[in-house]
Amino acid sequence: MWTIIAEKELKDHLQSARFIVTAGISMLLLIASMALGIQHYKGRVAQHDQAIQMMLETAAQQTNWNTVPAAAYRKPDVMEVFVNGVNSDIGRFSEISLMRNVRLVRSEFSDDPMLAVFQFLDPTFVVLIVLSLLAILFTYNAVNGEKESGTLKLVFANGISRAEFILGKLAGGWVALLVPVVLAFMIGGLMLILMGVEMDAAQWGKFGFFVLASVLYFTCFMLIGVLVSAFTGRSSVSFLVLLVLWISAVLIIPKASTMLAGQAMPVATTDEVESRLASFATQVRTEFFGGMQQRWRERFRPTEGMKPEEATQYQAENRPAWEKEDQDARQEMEKKIADHTARLYEEYYNQKNRQEQLAFSLAKMSPASMFQLAAMKLAGTDTGLKRRYEDAMKNYRAQYTKFVQQKGGGFGGMRITVGRGSGGSVSMGGSQEGKKIDVGEMPRFQSPQYTLGEALTASLFDLGLLTIFNILAFVGAFIAFLRFDMR
Repeated sequence: MWTIIAEKELKDHLQSARFIVTAGISMLLLIASMALGIQHYKGRVAQHDQAIQMMLETAAQQTNWNTVPAAAYRKPDVMEVFVNGVNSDIGRFSEISLMRNVRLVRSEFSDDPMLAVFQFLDPTFVVLIVLSLLAILFTYNAVNGEKESGTLKLVFANGISRAEFILGKLAGGWVALLVPVVLAFMIGGLMLILMGVEMDAAQWGKFGFFVLASVLYFTCFMLIGVLVSAFTGRSSVSFLVLLVLWISAVLIIPKASTMLAGQAMPVATTDEVESRLASFATQVRTEFFGGMQQRWRERFRPTEGMKPEEATQYQAENRPAWEKEDQDARQEMEKKIADHTARLYEEYYNQKNRQEQLAFSLAKMSPASMFQLAAMKLAGTDTGLKRRYEDAMKNYRAQYTKFVQQKGGGFGGMRITVGRGSGGSVSMGGSQEGKKIDVGEMPRFQSPQYTLGEALTASLFDLGLLTIFNILAFVGAFIAFLRFDMR
């Protein structure tokens, strides 16, 4: 019997002007957001490829590896089409240099502040705001509206049980909401293919789980709507209650959680960390260069009373040992800076992670936060995106630095000339006597991989919480209707 109720509920929704308008607008927004996302993604890919090409062309004109403007660029991911996340907030590239720490700079929002004001219209935003409101609009009077219109008594005059009725109402309403959402995402997937956007199996899998998360999310608000409708006697009251709940869940709780976590666990800014690192590195390098010059003065001191040919012979005999000593001192200096940098960043990331965990834990009181966090983790545009790229860039920096030193650049290509007394000079080697370098030898930056398994592992807890929230809302709606006063 519940299937008859479900079929009737579905037909009522599909034939109503309210459903046609709201579902049509929702579909249009979802499709438009995906179309805009595809265009933006393709533009980002072209920009990324052009930046790398310009860097290589500039490098090809150099004759010394020390002067090569090396940089690592963050590669766009097609999942940005569906979940922009923090993608536009973090930088797009980092300079790669022995003298500078890795730091992502030049975010899209810094280049175009207007985007920061209005944000992106991505499918996640449409699902988060529009679909949740749509679910409320179609369920706020699911029970008490039937009572107000007098149809509830009529239905139960036919010997239908309460359990069958509420199951039919839920099933019919859910299918009515599901159809436009799934259809919009199917059209979006087709657009990806037609517009030449390449996606591998892992990315299609992430897209599929994103659709699943979206369904779980709007289902949650649909069940909450039925629950509140069964608890209140009038549809106007249930609508006001649901509106307050929606504002709290979607707008207030996520932002308030972030603010509370920031107050409870303050963390130094990246600028403060960079300032401390730069101060320490400058001090250590100043001590290194000062010590090196002093050592060379002491080494040349015995030659002050020698004849020129004797001084030249003395220097030639001792230079290999001196350079080995300087090389060991340089490596010790680099290790000291690297160790201090690693400790400082480890401390910073640990504090930041604790702050984020507190904020996310507080935010997960809201199904909107559960969905948003799960979607970002599925797409790889969560807060971990910045750290994944910076870690990969740090590894590349070590690889590139070693390469430059092998080519005669860096400190390994340093030449120090010390004259009599306190005179002296420092020069950098690595020149190939006017011959341009071969950029084909240059190591390339490899973007960090974010597999489907990693995405599912990261988002599983949030998806699980959202599922549990749905189960509790379903049980609550079911029990509330069983106790509903139909008089």
